[in-house]
Amino acid sequence: MISDPPFFILGCVRSGTTLLRDVLRSSGRLECPEETHYYRWGQPFGSNAYRTEVTKRRVLKRHRKMDKVDEGLFEEMVATASSRRDFQNRYMKAFLAGAANEGGRWFDKSPQNIYGLPLLAHDYPSASFVHIVRNPLNVVASLMVGKVIGAPSVIAAANYWLEAVAIFNTVQPAIKERSYELKYEALTSNPKIESKRLMKFLGEDTRSLTYNFSRIHPERDQYLSVLSDEDIAVVRDICGKWAEHYGYDLSVKGKR
Repeated sequence: MISDPPFFILGCVRSGTTLLRDVLRSSGRLECPEETHYYRWGQPFGSNAYRTEVTKRRVLKRHRKMDKVDEGLFEEMVATASSRRDFQNRYMKAFLAGAANEGGRWFDKSPQNIYGLPLLAHDYPSASFVHIVRNPLNVVASLMVGKVIGAPSVIAAANYWLEAVAIFNTVQPAIKERSYELKYEALTSNPKIESKRLMKFLGEDTRSLTYNFSRIHPERDQYLSVLSDEDIAVVRDICGKWAEHYGYDLSVKGKR
Protein backbone atom coordinates (compact mmCIF):
# COMPACT_ATOMS: atom_id res chain seq x y z
CA MET A 1 0.00 0.00 0.00
CA ILE A 2 2.28 2.77 1.26
CA SER A 3 5.68 2.64 2.90
CA ASP A 4 4.86 4.82 5.91
CA PRO A 5 3.36 2.90 8.83
CA PRO A 6 -0.12 4.06 9.84
CA PHE A 7 -1.10 5.24 13.27
CA PHE A 8 -4.31 5.02 15.24
CA ILE A 9 -5.95 7.61 17.50
CA LEU A 10 -8.13 5.96 20.11
CA GLY A 11 -9.45 6.34 23.62
CA CYS A 12 -12.70 7.22 25.32
CA VAL A 13 -15.37 9.02 23.32
CA ARG A 14 -15.73 12.76 24.05
CA SER A 15 -12.03 13.02 24.87
CA GLY A 16 -10.82 15.18 21.99
CA THR A 17 -10.05 12.58 19.34
CA THR A 18 -11.86 14.60 16.66
CA LEU A 19 -9.97 17.78 17.51
CA LEU A 20 -6.69 15.90 17.41
CA ARG A 21 -7.58 14.34 14.05
CA ASP A 22 -8.44 17.71 12.55
CA VAL A 23 -5.18 19.24 13.74
CA LEU A 24 -3.09 16.41 12.29
CA ARG A 25 -4.81 16.19 8.95
CA SER A 26 -4.15 19.87 8.35
CA SER A 27 -0.79 18.54 7.22
CA GLY A 28 -0.96 17.83 3.51
CA ARG A 29 0.73 14.45 3.99
CA LEU A 30 -1.59 12.99 6.61
CA GLU A 31 -5.01 11.64 5.66
CA CYS A 32 -7.70 10.36 7.99
CA PRO A 33 -11.24 9.26 7.09
CA GLU A 34 -14.29 9.64 9.23
CA GLU A 35 -14.56 7.01 11.96
CA THR A 36 -14.41 3.42 10.65
CA HIS A 37 -14.94 1.33 13.83
CA TYR A 38 -13.54 -1.75 12.06
CA TYR A 39 -11.69 -2.97 15.17
CA ARG A 40 -14.44 -2.02 17.58
CA TRP A 41 -16.57 -5.17 17.52
CA GLY A 42 -15.70 -8.54 18.99
CA GLN A 43 -17.38 -10.61 16.27
CA PRO A 44 -14.80 -12.27 13.99
CA PHE A 45 -14.24 -10.83 10.56
CA GLY A 46 -16.21 -12.77 7.95
CA SER A 47 -19.07 -13.55 10.31
CA ASN A 48 -22.59 -12.43 9.50
CA ALA A 49 -22.67 -10.41 12.71
CA TYR A 50 -19.56 -8.45 11.77
CA ARG A 51 -20.80 -7.87 8.23
CA THR A 52 -24.09 -6.52 9.59
CA GLU A 53 -22.31 -4.10 11.91
CA VAL A 54 -20.12 -2.52 9.23
CA THR A 55 -22.62 -2.48 6.38
CA LYS A 56 -25.95 -1.60 7.99
CA ARG A 57 -25.15 1.17 10.46
CA ARG A 58 -26.41 4.46 9.09
CA VAL A 59 -23.63 6.51 10.63
CA LEU A 60 -20.99 4.38 8.89
CA LYS A 61 -22.84 4.67 5.59
CA ARG A 62 -22.74 8.43 6.03
CA HIS A 63 -19.03 8.25 6.80
CA ARG A 64 -18.36 6.27 3.61
CA LYS A 65 -20.14 8.91 1.60
CA MET A 66 -18.02 11.61 3.23
CA ASP A 67 -14.90 9.53 2.52
CA LYS A 68 -15.89 9.19 -1.16
CA VAL A 69 -15.86 5.40 -0.98
CA ASP A 70 -18.38 3.83 -3.35
CA GLU A 71 -20.92 1.52 -1.70
CA GLY A 72 -20.52 -1.10 -4.39
CA LEU A 73 -16.78 -1.15 -3.89
CA PHE A 74 -17.30 -1.31 -0.14
CA GLU A 75 -19.61 -4.32 -0.44
CA GLU A 76 -16.94 -6.03 -2.54
CA MET A 77 -14.33 -5.34 0.15
CA VAL A 78 -16.50 -6.87 2.85
CA ALA A 79 -17.22 -9.94 0.72
CA THR A 80 -13.68 -10.63 -0.52
CA ALA A 81 -11.25 -9.39 2.15
CA SER A 82 -9.48 -12.22 3.95
CA SER A 83 -9.09 -10.59 7.36
CA ARG A 84 -9.87 -7.48 9.36
CA ARG A 85 -6.45 -6.04 8.49
CA ASP A 86 -6.98 -6.74 4.78
CA PHE A 87 -10.38 -5.06 5.01
CA GLN A 88 -8.97 -2.01 6.81
CA ASN A 89 -6.15 -1.68 4.27
CA ARG A 90 -8.48 -1.92 1.30
CA TYR A 91 -10.74 0.73 2.75
CA MET A 92 -7.83 3.08 3.36
CA LYS A 93 -6.56 2.55 -0.17
CA ALA A 94 -9.98 3.53 -1.55
CA PHE A 95 -10.15 6.48 0.82
CA LEU A 96 -6.74 7.79 -0.25
CA ALA A 97 -7.79 7.49 -3.87
CA GLY A 98 -10.95 9.48 -3.15
CA ALA A 99 -8.85 12.11 -1.38
CA ALA A 100 -6.55 12.30 -4.44
CA ASN A 101 -3.58 11.64 -2.16
CA GLU A 102 -2.61 8.03 -2.84
CA GLY A 103 0.93 8.68 -1.64
CA GLY A 104 -0.24 10.10 1.68
CA ARG A 105 0.16 8.53 5.08
CA TRP A 106 -3.14 7.34 6.46
CA PHE A 107 -4.25 7.22 10.04
CA ASP A 108 -7.48 6.15 11.69
CA LYS A 109 -9.45 8.01 14.34
CA SER A 110 -12.09 5.72 15.85
CA PRO A 111 -12.06 6.08 19.64
CA GLN A 112 -14.06 2.88 20.16
CA ASN A 113 -11.29 0.92 18.43
CA ILE A 114 -9.75 0.92 21.90
CA TYR A 115 -11.76 -2.29 22.39
CA GLY A 116 -9.74 -3.89 19.60
CA LEU A 117 -6.35 -2.55 20.66
CA PRO A 118 -4.78 -5.98 21.30
CA LEU A 119 -5.74 -7.16 17.80
CA LEU A 120 -4.73 -3.83 16.24
CA ALA A 121 -1.30 -4.10 17.88
CA HIS A 122 -0.99 -7.62 16.47
CA ASP A 123 -2.22 -6.79 12.97
CA TYR A 124 -0.10 -3.63 12.63
CA PRO A 125 3.28 -4.40 14.24
CA SER A 126 4.82 -1.20 12.85
CA ALA A 127 1.92 1.11 13.67
CA SER A 128 1.86 3.74 16.41
CA PHE A 129 -1.01 4.25 18.83
CA VAL A 130 -2.04 7.66 20.15
CA HIS A 131 -4.16 7.67 23.29
CA ILE A 132 -5.83 10.88 24.40
CA VAL A 133 -7.35 11.09 27.87
CA ARG A 134 -9.63 13.71 29.44
CA ASN A 135 -10.92 14.38 32.94
CA PRO A 136 -13.66 11.77 33.48
CA LEU A 137 -15.98 14.38 34.98
CA ASN A 138 -16.05 16.33 31.73
CA VAL A 139 -16.37 13.16 29.66
CA VAL A 140 -19.33 12.04 31.75
CA ALA A 141 -20.90 15.51 31.59
CA SER A 142 -20.60 15.56 27.81
CA LEU A 143 -22.14 12.12 27.52
CA MET A 144 -25.02 13.07 29.80
CA VAL A 145 -25.75 16.17 27.70
CA GLY A 146 -25.59 13.88 24.67
CA LYS A 147 -25.27 16.37 21.83
CA VAL A 148 -22.93 14.10 19.83
CA ILE A 149 -23.15 10.78 21.65
CA GLY A 150 -25.06 10.07 24.82
CA ALA A 151 -25.16 7.65 27.72
CA PRO A 152 -28.30 6.47 29.53
CA SER A 153 -26.85 6.96 33.00
CA VAL A 154 -23.89 8.31 34.92
CA ILE A 155 -22.81 4.72 35.54
CA ALA A 156 -22.73 3.99 31.82
CA ALA A 157 -20.92 7.26 31.06
CA ALA A 158 -18.29 6.61 33.73
CA ASN A 159 -17.67 3.12 32.37
CA TYR A 160 -17.01 4.53 28.91
CA TRP A 161 -14.02 6.27 30.51
CA LEU A 162 -12.98 3.46 32.82
CA GLU A 163 -12.95 0.75 30.17
CA ALA A 164 -10.96 2.86 27.70
CA VAL A 165 -8.18 3.77 30.12
CA ALA A 166 -8.12 0.27 31.64
CA ILE A 167 -7.65 -1.36 28.24
CA PHE A 168 -4.97 1.08 27.15
CA ASN A 169 -2.97 0.79 30.36
CA THR A 170 -3.17 -3.00 30.29
CA VAL A 171 -1.95 -3.25 26.70
CA GLN A 172 0.49 -0.33 26.80
CA PRO A 173 3.46 -2.29 28.25
CA ALA A 174 3.38 -4.49 25.14
CA ILE A 175 3.41 -1.50 22.77
CA LYS A 176 5.41 0.91 24.91
CA GLU A 177 7.75 2.17 22.18
CA ARG A 178 4.86 2.54 19.73
CA SER A 179 2.46 4.39 22.01
CA TYR A 180 2.00 8.06 22.75
CA GLU A 181 -0.32 9.49 25.36
CA LEU A 182 -1.50 13.05 25.86
CA LYS A 183 -4.10 14.79 27.94
CA TYR A 184 -6.93 16.78 26.42
CA GLU A 185 -6.32 19.60 28.85
CA ALA A 186 -2.70 19.95 27.72
CA LEU A 187 -3.73 19.86 24.07
CA THR A 188 -6.32 22.60 24.50
CA SER A 189 -4.13 24.78 26.72
CA ASN A 190 -1.01 24.55 24.55
CA PRO A 191 -2.21 23.15 21.20
CA LYS A 192 0.75 24.22 19.10
CA ILE A 193 3.34 22.81 21.50
CA GLU A 194 1.48 19.55 22.11
CA SER A 195 0.80 19.04 18.39
CA LYS A 196 4.45 19.54 17.51
CA ARG A 197 5.51 17.03 20.16
CA LEU A 198 3.14 14.47 18.70
CA MET A 199 4.25 15.16 15.14
CA LYS A 200 7.85 14.64 16.22
CA PHE A 201 6.92 11.27 17.75
CA LEU A 202 5.20 10.31 14.49
CA GLY A 203 8.28 11.28 12.48
CA GLU A 204 6.46 14.06 10.66
CA ASP A 205 7.52 17.59 9.78
CA THR A 206 6.20 19.80 12.58
CA ARG A 207 6.09 22.77 10.19
CA SER A 208 3.55 21.09 7.91
CA LEU A 209 0.55 21.73 10.18
CA THR A 210 -1.71 24.53 8.93
CA TYR A 211 -4.43 24.33 11.57
CA ASN A 212 -5.72 27.60 13.01
CA PHE A 213 -4.83 27.01 16.67
CA SER A 214 -6.60 30.19 17.75
CA ARG A 215 -9.88 28.29 17.33
CA ILE A 216 -9.04 25.99 20.24
CA HIS A 217 -10.23 27.00 23.71
CA PRO A 218 -9.04 25.58 27.06
CA GLU A 219 -11.20 23.10 28.95
CA ARG A 220 -14.40 24.71 30.25
CA ASP A 221 -15.26 22.15 32.97
CA GLN A 222 -18.77 21.45 31.78
CA TYR A 223 -19.32 19.15 34.75
CA LEU A 224 -19.80 22.20 36.98
CA SER A 225 -23.17 22.87 35.37
CA VAL A 226 -24.20 19.27 34.61
CA LEU A 227 -23.19 16.89 37.41
CA SER A 228 -24.52 16.88 40.95
CA ASP A 229 -22.48 15.94 44.01
CA GLU A 230 -24.16 12.53 43.86
CA ASP A 231 -23.16 12.12 40.20
CA ILE A 232 -19.57 13.01 41.00
CA ALA A 233 -19.56 10.45 43.82
CA VAL A 234 -20.57 7.77 41.30
CA VAL A 235 -17.80 8.82 38.90
CA ARG A 236 -15.32 8.85 41.78
CA ASP A 237 -16.32 5.33 42.80
CA ILE A 238 -15.94 3.95 39.26
CA CYS A 239 -13.03 5.98 37.91
CA GLY A 240 -11.16 7.00 41.05
CA LYS A 241 -8.10 4.76 40.72
CA TRP A 242 -7.27 5.74 37.17
CA ALA A 243 -8.30 9.36 37.67
CA GLU A 244 -5.67 9.57 40.40
CA HIS A 245 -3.15 7.94 38.05
CA TYR A 246 -3.72 10.76 35.55
CA GLY A 247 -3.76 13.49 38.19
CA TYR A 248 -7.46 14.31 38.04
CA ASP A 249 -9.03 15.50 41.27
CA LEU A 250 -12.49 14.02 41.73
CA SER A 251 -12.97 15.42 45.25
CA VAL A 252 -14.83 18.42 43.88
CA LYS A 253 -18.33 19.82 44.18
CA GLY A 254 -20.95 19.62 41.46
CA LYS A 255 -23.63 21.96 40.27
CA ARG A 256 -25.59 24.04 42.74
